[in-house]
Amino acid sequence: METNKLVADATAVAVPPLAGVRPERLGAPTPCAGWDVATVANHLRQVLTALHLAARDGTVPPELWERDLAGADAAAIAAQAVAAWERPAAAAIVMGPATMPAGVVAAMLSADLVLHGWDLARATGQDVACPPAAAEAAVAFLGDFADQGRGMGLFAAPVPVPADAGALDRALGLSGRDPAWTPRPA
Repeated sequence: METNKLVADATAVAVPPLAGVRPERLGAPTPCAGWDVATVANHLRQVLTALHLAARDGTVPPELWERDLAGADAAAIAAQAVAAWERPAAAAIVMGPATMPAGVVAAMLSADLVLHGWDLARATGQDVACPPAAAEAAVAFLGDFADQGRGMGLFAAPVPVPADAGALDRALGLSGRDPAWTPRPA
C-alpha cells in the first residue's frame, strides 16, 4: 500500500471517533489500560500532528508528546498530514533520539491511529470504520514490532483471537487489546 494512502486510511479511522466524543465521556475508561477518553483523544491529536510534522519537516519533536492538544482541530491536522505524505520532506524521520525510515514512521503512527481510534470509538459507544488495508497494515507493523513495543511497555501481552478473525481484531490482539472489550455500565 502506498504510504500516503495508508496515512489517509488511518486518519479516517481516528478522526470520526474524535469528532463524536461528548464532554461527559472524557473521564470514561478505555481499552487502553490507564488511559481515559480525554487521554486517548489527546494522544490521537498528538499522533496526527506527528504524522504531519514527520512528512513536512522530517522531524517529530520530543516535546510534542507532552502537549495538550485538546482544542486542536483533528480533521484539519489529518488533512495536513495526508497532504504532507503526498511528498514527504525526507526519506528518514527524526523522532526523539532515533532516526527511522519514513515508511516505518508512517506505518507506526498509522497503526497507532487505527488502535487508538478503535479504543476511542469503543469507549464512547461509537462504531469504528477501518478500511481493510489499514487494518492489514497495522497487523503487518505489529507483527514486526509488537514484541519490541512490549519490551518498552507500550503493549500488553497478546490477546488470542480466533484463527478466522478479521484484520482489525488480529491487530487488536497483537497489541494486547481484547476485541470484545466493552465499557462497564456506569
